[in-house]
Amino acid sequence: MRISLRGHHLLCLLGYRGMGYSDDYVDNMTRVYRQLLDDPKTPCQIISGKDMLCACFPADGEYHCEDQNVAERDALILQRLGLKAGDVVTWEEILSRVARSLQPDDLLEICSTCPWLPYGVCQEGIGNIVAGEPLPDVRPRVYGVEVDAQTRCRHYRSEVDIIALKFGCCERYYPCYECHQEVADHPPQPWPRARFDEPAVLCGACGTELTVQAYQDCASQCPACGASFNPGCQLHHHLYFET
Repeated sequence: MRISLRGHHLLCLLGYRGMGYSDDYVDNMTRVYRQLLDDPKTPCQIISGKDMLCACFPADGEYHCEDQNVAERDALILQRLGLKAGDVVTWEEILSRVARSLQPDDLLEICSTCPWLPYGVCQEGIGNIVAGEPLPDVRPRVYGVEVDAQTRCRHYRSEVDIIALKFGCCERYYPCYECHQEVADHPPQPWPRARFDEPAVLCGACGTELTVQAYQDCASQCPACGASFNPGCQLHHHLYFET
């Protein structure tokens, strides 16, 4: 999948840690971030103006995607990286250009007007790339009631209740059907059969996303970390996966 990105978002992604302007914005940016980390050869099309991250900026937020100072920041970053609108490069090539062209403190000038700068995460991300270190994993957000770090919730709290499932109606992860009913503003719909080859099950132990097929074939054990899943989840298969 080709990803469209404007100049300053090339650096925003280096500092992405699961924060954003709204739930929809975070969900979208997490998907993009994980795609790039999972496949560094993902083609990225450099564009001028609004990109696929801007597309999820909240309607009730202080919209700045077309502000002049943001466009100037885009242009400056692209110049530093030797890129221009219309270029198509892989994510790993972008990281290589960052490593050659930038240092963490450069952002104090380049991004001086950005409200996210004080958090320090973008400088940290550039530091990782310059040092040849990987960017940290960011797990998809899991919605629900009293959800813990391993995706247990108020309704399911045993040692093996450590998966979250993505619903077809909203493409968000929930620990269980009951959580969706309590938290979401719409009726739950199972993950569609036509998309069983896409990630729709999240291991709460390690954060690995599994396709429905991989989940069905895993014998209630995460193929990445070996953590045991509750086999009882299969009893409610029809609530989560279209039959």
